Amino acid sequence: MSASADDGGWLLEARSVSRRFGGLLAVDAVDLAVRRASVHGLIGPNGAGKTTLLNLVAGVYRVSSGALRFGARDITQHSTAKRARAGIRRTFQNLKLFGEMTALENVAIGLHAQMRAGFFDAVLSTPRHRREERSIRDRSMAVLQFAGLAGLAHARAGALAYGHRRLLEIARAIVARPTLLLLDEPAAGLNVTEAAHVSELIARIRDDGTTVILVEHHMDVVMRVCDEITVLNYGRRLAHGTPAQIQEDPGVIEAYLGRSGENESAQA
Repeated sequence: MSASADDGGWLLEARSVSRRFGGLLAVDAVDLAVRRASVHGLIGPNGAGKTTLLNLVAGVYRVSSGALRFGARDITQHSTAKRARAGIRRTFQNLKLFGEMTALENVAIGLHAQMRAGFFDAVLSTPRHRREERSIRDRSMAVLQFAGLAGLAHARAGALAYGHRRLLEIARAIVARPTLLLLDEPAAGLNVTEAAHVSELIARIRDDGTTVILVEHHMDVVMRVCDEITVLNYGRRLAHGTPAQIQEDPGVIEAYLGRSGENESAQA
């Protein structure tokens, strides 16, 4: 890495970050530098350490060694909650929506932690509480509009089509205007058309100023939306570059196909 996190170029840096689970070294001395207002992809074969690295950035796991910097701050020892307050938000491989609540209510949950009105304000329905509730509703509706879900604002989340639920989880993650958004396989289980909608939303999130780290197996999404890509294999960094560079990297091709598969293709 040729720049430091506080020079205005990088938003996030992982420096020789490792994570060990007993005898398993899931992430092995990985360096990662994520530029501001970009989409940075994390790809690799199953078990490569992608989601583990994302969890280290989010604070779900503590690093076994190495350091993490976010902007000008060392966040290596910060809790998940402290990182969230600093502007790091994430989604998950498995949807974590509240199925009995509406789409609007699900998105609003992402803002209630920021409310300043207290318990008695809510009980007494004070002007302060009413102003905050209106602000939350307006912001939540604006984000649903941004995600293309405004027409489903009052639909029960559990009744939405799977592709819409994927978009809704992203909407809930961005409602609090995060600086860094961590997306863990947002296109999982989607068809080509639905995946294209997710790609378009991610690009608009980036263009709106939010930095994104994307873990994704859907290569059409990765190649369409990512500015830079880091490839992991067996917990180590295998390659880094633009989508075009990664597509042509012999080491990446071998990691995905294996030598035997490459030879068989050559003989066919």
